[in-house]
Amino acid sequence: MFKTPILLLIFNRPDNLTKIIKILEKIKPSKIYISADGPRFHNSEDSKLCKDSRKLFSKLNWKCKVKKNFLGKNYGCRDAVSKGISWFFRNEKCGIILEDDCLPSKDFFKFCEKNLRKYYKHYRIGCITGNNFQNKVNIRETYYFSRYPHCWGWATWSRAWKKYQKDINFWPNYKNTEDWRNYFDDSIEQRYWTKIFNNTFLKKIDSWAYPWTISLWKNKMLTITPKSNLVKNVGFNHDATHTISSLDDMKYKTKSLVGKWKSPKKIEINIKNDEYVFNYHFKGKNYIWPFRLLYLIKLAVFSPKIFYKKSIKSIYK
Repeated sequence: MFKTPILLLIFNRPDNLTKIIKILEKIKPSKIYISADGPRFHNSEDSKLCKDSRKLFSKLNWKCKVKKNFLGKNYGCRDAVSKGISWFFRNEKCGIILEDDCLPSKDFFKFCEKNLRKYYKHYRIGCITGNNFQNKVNIRETYYFSRYPHCWGWATWSRAWKKYQKDINFWPNYKNTEDWRNYFDDSIEQRYWTKIFNNTFLKKIDSWAYPWTISLWKNKMLTITPKSNLVKNVGFNHDATHTISSLDDMKYKTKSLVGKWKSPKKIEINIKNDEYVFNYHFKGKNYIWPFRLLYLIKLAVFSPKIFYKKSIKSIYK
């Protein structure tokens, strides 16, 4: 039986949840927390799908304590997830977090559990991700340290979540500090993330993950990243906010962690790996002028329907 508490953040995807429950049945977690956002106003399809999702946890096939936090209305991505995780860490000192569009491998749970124990009192470590977004792995160790807290299946401690500020009210002052100006060596990366956090602060982006990212960065905390991708995101389609075409392929496959467990000798950012992630996963240049113009031209040529649906609105953002 798996003893580390698991939080599932759910909404209206009962089909995906059924797959996740089958995965959980293999490890038989002893404690599961369910936090569910409510259906959108006057959306009958949402109402049914949300009910169906919540019913899935009424009877599990193993002995398990299930705690529920079912929201009565729709709060949206930022508020619903923030409320759910804060509720989770009011009850637990550490744990694993999964959203209802993320399918973890069995190795994911072992990876999180072992590192939650190992780095419990290492205050430079704020997050453990199950994601690796690289085509080739250039490390011999089982994991490396990154600045990027990818959240398609992850884990953390209550001590780190206490640093989280949903509305990032510190951002207007923090972006003018030496700490922020010196955080990146690459000016394009600096410009990209400044743009992201400006829009997040102004609530033009409905995200809990960007506030989590900048909260960790402000507090100089790093993320443990596995040498192989351990969680697959199955939530992408033409209605997705960011991944909208073959030019933004983010459907990474999962792999097993092979070889003997080996930890890095030093707690420091793997700069080469982070550079790769910024260039090929975030594709930061695509959102910075003048590179954005080239990206939009490619999008118009290869995905014209999606270009007109998604991209024109964001040209001047």
